[in-house]
Amino acid sequence: MLNKRKLLLGPRRKELPLGGDKIMEKTRYALFCEMLDALDEACQLMREYDSFPHRYGQDVLYQAESHVIQMVGKNPGITVTALASRMNKTPSACSQLVRKLREKGWISQTKNVQNNREFYLNLTEHGWIIYQNHEEFDQVCYQRNFQNLEGFTQEELQTYLNIQRRINQSFVQDIECSRADFSEIPKK
Repeated sequence: MLNKRKLLLGPRRKELPLGGDKIMEKTRYALFCEMLDALDEACQLMREYDSFPHRYGQDVLYQAESHVIQMVGKNPGITVTALASRMNKTPSACSQLVRKLREKGWISQTKNVQNNREFYLNLTEHGWIIYQNHEEFDQVCYQRNFQNLEGFTQEELQTYLNIQRRINQSFVQDIECSRADFSEIPKK
C-alpha cells in the first residue's frame, strides 16, 4: 500500500500518493495543481466575460445571442435542432434564443415545405451586419491575445497546446465516469 502524504499546494490542497520521499514528484505535482488553478481562473474569467453584453457596431448582444448569429451566419439554412446540437444546448433553449433574435429582426425562419415542423434559419440584412461586426470584434480580441503571447516561442505554444489537449482528454474521461455513476439513479 502506498504511503500518502498531504501536500499543501495552494488552493487545491490535494493529497499525493507517494511511495517514499520523491521530491521531484512533489514538485511536478505542485506545478500540475498550479496549472489546474490557472485553468480554473481562466474558466471563471471566461464565464464573467460571457455574462456581459457586448457591443457589435450599434447593437448590444449577450454572448449566447451572438453565438447564435455567428452559427446561423456560418451555416445558412440550419435548423434549430442542428443548431442546438452544434452549440451543445437543448432545442428548447435554442428555440427561445431564435425567437428573441427573430423578434429583433436579426434572424428569419423559412418553413420546410416537406416537413411543416422544421424551419430553416437565416440572417436578415441587419443580422448580417451584426455577424460582420461580431467577426471584427473577435479579430480585435484574438489580436490582443496573440500579442500578449509575444514572448513565447512557437515550440512553447505547441507544448501548451499538447498539454491542454491531454488535459481535455482527462476531462472527457471525468465526464464519462460521471455519466456512468449517474446513468441509473434510483427513483425515490
